[in-house]
Amino acid sequence: MRAPPLDVSPSGAVLLGGLVTCDGFHRDFNVRVQTHVHDDHMDGFETSKGFQDIIMSEPTKALLLADFNADLDIRENVRALELGVPKKIDKGELILISSGHMLGGVQVALRLKRGLKLGYSSDFQWPLDKVIDVDALVVDSTYGNPRSVRKYSQAEAEERFLELVTAKLKVGPVHIKAHRGTIQRALQVLSGNVNYPLVCSPRLCNEIAIYRRFAYGIESVLELDSRKAKRTIERDKYIRFYSKGDARPVEVSSGTMIVLSAYMVGGESPVLSYSDRSFSVALSNHADFFGTLEYIRATGAKYVVTDNTRGHGVDLAREIKARLGIEARPSTTELSYEWGV
Repeated sequence: MRAPPLDVSPSGAVLLGGLVTCDGFHRDFNVRVQTHVHDDHMDGFETSKGFQDIIMSEPTKALLLADFNADLDIRENVRALELGVPKKIDKGELILISSGHMLGGVQVALRLKRGLKLGYSSDFQWPLDKVIDVDALVVDSTYGNPRSVRKYSQAEAEERFLELVTAKLKVGPVHIKAHRGTIQRALQVLSGNVNYPLVCSPRLCNEIAIYRRFAYGIESVLELDSRKAKRTIERDKYIRFYSKGDARPVEVSSGTMIVLSAYMVGGESPVLSYSDRSFSVALSNHADFFGTLEYIRATGAKYVVTDNTRGHGVDLAREIKARLGIEARPSTTELSYEWGV
């Protein structure tokens, strides 16, 4: 098919149909979709507030309000869109569908007036209950390398994580580090399965309250600065969580450190042991390589642009052509000194 109007700018802004940017600012586009709140997708957000209509899911807006408790709630150009409900914009129609990546995370589909359907996967989990139906797609390439394959399910990773935490609590406290979304998932896994206090920073406690509001089953947590938390820490029987904005310990004087990330963890086992007190567990809200290919096939896209700003765009484009027979190319990401490009 003829190359459709979609690409990714050097700043990481996904450009759809000359109408919509996703997760970045571009001066020539009137609408921005904020797919989720991870920092690498927030580029130019403050600039967008002054120049673009910003559309997102209701949970994403709630999380952003917790981060930027200022003018977002009163800005008429910052709007929450119900998932699965089309919204008409200039020369097109927009729809958001859950990406499974974190609370509020969405895939984006844009139908142009002439009928062409464009989409952006954003970061996504696999499998998904519902996938956007598009003619052309910009796809996340974080795990676009064919070596990025996991021979275990995320259910198995969660089970191994719970087993590891339970075992290590017998000899001391457990410290858990993870990105937003993954840390709340870990809290869900542990809630009801361990009888030890869960200790979080005030910022993380506020974020957990938002997750509960949107039906996440997370048990009560102790705020780090509270008297109860301080007494708990003195007894060395607790689980401490670290996420965005929390000071990470350079050294843990007692107990075990567990990092939740698929990065550097091999494909054979979800647990990587550095020592008897240091581990990584591949609890990941990203599809792996084969999950990415399955997602692309499910969208029905006949043309794919791989996001070359956030991962293995060149590798993935090559593999899409070879394995799926779909026309694909990495995003151009040509450097420019123009403002807002």
